[in-house]
Amino acid sequence: MTRQEAKTLYAQAKSEEDLRALCKGDLFFLLVHGMGRADVDCDWLYARCREVQAEPDGCLDLWARAHYKSTIITVGETIRTILNEPNTTIGIFSHTKSVARAFLKQIKREFEGNVLLQELFPHICPPGRGEKRSWSEDDGLVVVRDKNPKESTLEAWGLVDGMPTGKHFDILIYDDVVTPESVTTPDQIKKTTQAWQISLNLGAPHGARRRMIGTRYHAADTYADLIRK
Repeated sequence: MTRQEAKTLYAQAKSEEDLRALCKGDLFFLLVHGMGRADVDCDWLYARCREVQAEPDGCLDLWARAHYKSTIITVGETIRTILNEPNTTIGIFSHTKSVARAFLKQIKREFEGNVLLQELFPHICPPGRGEKRSWSEDDGLVVVRDKNPKESTLEAWGLVDGMPTGKHFDILIYDDVVTPESVTTPDQIKKTTQAWQISLNLGAPHGARRRMIGTRYHAADTYADLIRK
């Protein structure tokens, strides 16, 4: 289906049920129409959304900077996952905690300010008065769910600073694990690679799904090690 054919299909969606199904089942629709990202509405990004949605897990997506990899995968696909799976637990990992928190903060703002998504998916609404759900950059976001794992629905952590212990997430998302500053010496590259290997222990015991997103900055960086393995 081309982008124009998809948009013809979208125009037929009238009811809340239709809109809910499209947001849950169509990553491109969620980004462009559910989240108001008109900048994503082009053929190349439409193709990338289809590519990611067809196989979101177990891939290492190495795209150039400013090619919307974080928008599509770390933000868009994470939100779509939470819409479909309220009980899932997701950990976002970047080279440093501050970078990972920026992704969580963006998703937090979307949940807080997107009236359409709140109406279609009440479980993503921020806690009301008297509700005891975590909703912060420090402790993560907890949507309304019918299970009570110790992990929040969404948390953000660093690999080389502030990696947690005792956490076990259903989905591990790695975005910006490698940065220009992390490849200046062999020791720094090794430190990042070892931190990534240790972080695998933070997956759920039944096996975590992994999504890895990044940009190459050195021929011998952590991504080179991942590709070899």
